Amino acid sequence: MSFYQTYRPKKISELDLASVREVLSSSMSSGKISHAYLFVGPRGSGKTSTARILAQIVNCRRNEGKTKDFSEPCGECESCLVIARGSSVDVIEIDAASNGLVDDIRELRERVRLAPVQLGKKVYIIDEVHMVSTAGFNALLKTLEEPPEHALFILCTTESQKVPETIVSRCARVNFTKATVTEVMQSLLKAVKGEEMTVDEEALTEIAEATDGSFREGHKLLEQLAAFGKKIDSSSVSRILGVAGKHSVKKLLDAAVKQKTNEVIQTFEEMEKMGTKASVLATTLLGVAKSEMEQCVREGRSPEKLVLLIDALIMAADKIKISPLPLLPLEIALLSISIGGSGEESRPKVSNPAPEKKPVEDQVMKTVSVITESVEVVIDPVKVETQGSKVTLDEVKTGWGNFLHHMSESNGSLAGMLRLVEPVYVEGKSLTISVTSRFQQEMLEREIKKKIIEEQMAKVWGPLTFKCVLTDKIIRTQPSIEDENLSVVNTPVDTVQGVMLAAEKIFG
Repeated sequence: MSFYQTYRPKKISELDLASVREVLSSSMSSGKISHAYLFVGPRGSGKTSTARILAQIVNCRRNEGKTKDFSEPCGECESCLVIARGSSVDVIEIDAASNGLVDDIRELRERVRLAPVQLGKKVYIIDEVHMVSTAGFNALLKTLEEPPEHALFILCTTESQKVPETIVSRCARVNFTKATVTEVMQSLLKAVKGEEMTVDEEALTEIAEATDGSFREGHKLLEQLAAFGKKIDSSSVSRILGVAGKHSVKKLLDAAVKQKTNEVIQTFEEMEKMGTKASVLATTLLGVAKSEMEQCVREGRSPEKLVLLIDALIMAADKIKISPLPLLPLEIALLSISIGGSGEESRPKVSNPAPEKKPVEDQVMKTVSVITESVEVVIDPVKVETQGSKVTLDEVKTGWGNFLHHMSESNGSLAGMLRLVEPVYVEGKSLTISVTSRFQQEMLEREIKKKIIEEQMAKVWGPLTFKCVLTDKIIRTQPSIEDENLSVVNTPVDTVQGVMLAAEKIFG
C-alpha cells in the first residue's frame, strides 16, 4: 500500500489542513451535520480522506442516538472497520468522471431510497462531481432537495465553478486550500516516522516545496526516494528527482540580479545535466523572487530588478510547454536581467557625433519652453534645421553604441536585450529593428518598455518611434547579387496604370 493510503488521516483531529479541522470540529460539537456536503479544493488536499472520516463519524457506535457532541470515530467497532477497509455496501464511492451519465445518476436516485444494509446511514461519496452531465445534475437535484433521513451525500470537486448553483445551494460547502510547506512537512513526518527513515530538514523542505501544496504528491515523492534507501538528504533529492533546491535557486537569482552572466549559464548547464524539471524550477524561482521582492520593499530598497525578473519569469512559464528545451525560456528570462551590465567594458565604444548634438537639442528645448511665456527669442536657423532633420540609418548605426550606453545607465535589463538586436531600416521618424525571437519582440514592444526606449532614443536622435521584425522578415536595404540584372523602375505605381507599366518594364 502506498504511503498516502497508509498514512492518511483517520480522525478529524489528524487532518493536515487546519481550516478544515476547525470547520468540521465545530459541526461535530454542535451536532449540525448536514445531509449534503460539497468539498472544494485542489487535488491531493485530503477531500476523499475527510469524506471517509465523516462517514465513520455518522456510523460509529459511539455516536448512536446523539444529536450533538459527536465523538471521533473509535476505529474499533464493526462500522468503523468495514468503512476503513472499503468493504461496506452502505458507503458508495462514485467517480463522476466515468459515471456522470444521467442513467447512472437515476440509478443512484432509485437506490438511495432503500434503507442501509449494515450501517446506520448510507453515505454517497461522489468524486469529481463537476463531471456529471447537465441531465445528471437535474436528476440529482430532486434527491438533494428531499433526501431520505438515512442518506448522506458528500460531493468532491476541484472545479466548483462547473457545479450548478442549484446543487451548491443545497450543500454545506467546505473549502480545501493548497497546503503550506509546513503543513506538507508535518504530513510527511508521519510517513518518515512510520517507515523509520532518516530525512534531514533541508531535504524534507525541498520535497514539500516541490509538491505545489499537494499532500498526495508529497507522499509519492517521499515513497520514490525511500526506494533508494532509508537515509534521505538534500543531495539525493536533487539527484533523484531533479528538483532545484531553494538554496540553489537563491544563488541563481542572486547571480542574475548581480549580472553574473557566466554563473547563470553555468548553473543552467548543471541543471540540464541533472534533469531539473522546468515547471518545478519556475514555481520555485517565482516563489523565491516574490519573497525577495517583498523583503526589498519592507527594507526600503528598490525592487525594480526583481519586478522585471518576475514579469519575465511569468512570461517564460507559459512557454515551457511549447519549448523543445523546457529550461530555455527560464534561462532567457534570467539572462535578460543579468546581461544588462555584463560585458559592457569589453565592448568597443563607438565614437560618434551624437553627443555634440545634445547642446543644440537642449538649447532648442529651452527656446520652446520660453515661447509659452511670450518672451521674444531669436532662434538659430541651424539649430532648428538640426532638430527637424531626418535621421538616417547610418546615423542610427553609428550612434547605437552611445544609445546603449545611456540606456544601461537608466535601465540595465532593457539595454541588455537591445544589445541582441540590430537597427535595419529608417523611414521618416520610424526605426525598424530586427530581433531573433518572439520573446524579444514581445518584451520590447510592451507599452511601458517601449515608452522608456523611445524616450531614450529621443535624447540621441530626436523624436523617434520603433517597431520590431523577426530576423527572417528583415527588410533589405541593399540589393543582393541576384538583383543586379533587374532594372530600376522609376514610374509611379500609385495607380493601376502605373503598376501595369512597372510590370511591363520588368517582365517585358
